[in-house]
Amino acid sequence: MSVSMTRSTPSEPVTSDAPWTTRRLLRWIQDHLDDKDVDAPRVCAELLVGHSIGSERLKLYMEPDRVASDSELTSLRGLVARAARHEPVQYLVGSWPFFGREFEVSPCTLIPRPATETLVEAAMDFIAARGVHERWRILDLCTGTGCIAVSVAASLAALRAGPVSERFQAKAGVESGLPDDLTTMTESVPTIDLEHRPVAPDPVEDAALTPEDRPPISRESGPLAVIATDIVEDALALLHRNAARHGVDGLIETRCGSLFDALDGEEGPFDLICANPPYVSDAEYEELDANVRDYEPATALRGGPHGLDFVRPILEEAPRRLVPGGLLLVEIADAGRDAVLEIARAVPGLHQERILTDHEGYSRVLVAHATT
Repeated sequence: MSVSMTRSTPSEPVTSDAPWTTRRLLRWIQDHLDDKDVDAPRVCAELLVGHSIGSERLKLYMEPDRVASDSELTSLRGLVARAARHEPVQYLVGSWPFFGREFEVSPCTLIPRPATETLVEAAMDFIAARGVHERWRILDLCTGTGCIAVSVAASLAALRAGPVSERFQAKAGVESGLPDDLTTMTESVPTIDLEHRPVAPDPVEDAALTPEDRPPISRESGPLAVIATDIVEDALALLHRNAARHGVDGLIETRCGSLFDALDGEEGPFDLICANPPYVSDAEYEELDANVRDYEPATALRGGPHGLDFVRPILEEAPRRLVPGGLLLVEIADAGRDAVLEIARAVPGLHQERILTDHEGYSRVLVAHATT
């Protein structure tokens, strides 16, 4: 027995004997969500159909005449109804990409956003500059899904492991008995690691160095430990699932509590502190889109009258929690840029304060170093 999708449009009447192909489902859902003023209706339609029939988005267009089963239509009908009420499609499909990896998402946390990738990029630049094989103690405050903690831990672990091509050739050399000179990558050959980031020396910068000037590549790595905090136990459980999904569960510990209060007296100091705290002001919160205000947790969004209720204590406490020269990265609201800089510059023990813009040009991340 087929499941009816009850709505029809003048351009495509719904009949009981018309099969619900992928092409027809995409067209119908896109029109329906567009009528309900849902953002990006085509993308939503693709995600919902792909999730319901177990297909990647690209494959939807490779098999447009695939007919959905009754069980798939039943599942899809419920999801479309929820999407039409502006429930975020990320929660409906249960996952979302961030910094080249897929993360499980849940209504207990914020949905990872591209703007936060700016913070992760800054963290990885700092780690690469200081040395990936050094000892690293990293703190991630207000971790949520764990997208920051997991992305940094997984990227650093990949950098320490070396280029994929180098690892593959080393393994192949052992198995085949080939001479070392045929299995060793030269330092000047750029390679790309499939775990998201380039891990070989930059060929342009490296070309100016003589062999004597080039630093030796060490595979002896110092300890790596990441501590992530949140006030929501379900969020910490979600983080562990995401960490396990990307093979870094053993590198990340969690603490439940508000900001630095979650730590015991023996933890720290840290080489790097990252934070994506609640920073939406009360006035801005009332202006948020319905799919954010009505569905994402207010505790992860609202930062008080000026959006600084959590940002300020992070800035004031950070110098006591960082090693000399350590780095603090805090995601902020674009509207709070000047106020955040003013606070940071007044905090003893912080210097080199500046603001990074995200990929859309908004002020997004405060950068500050602990004095040496």
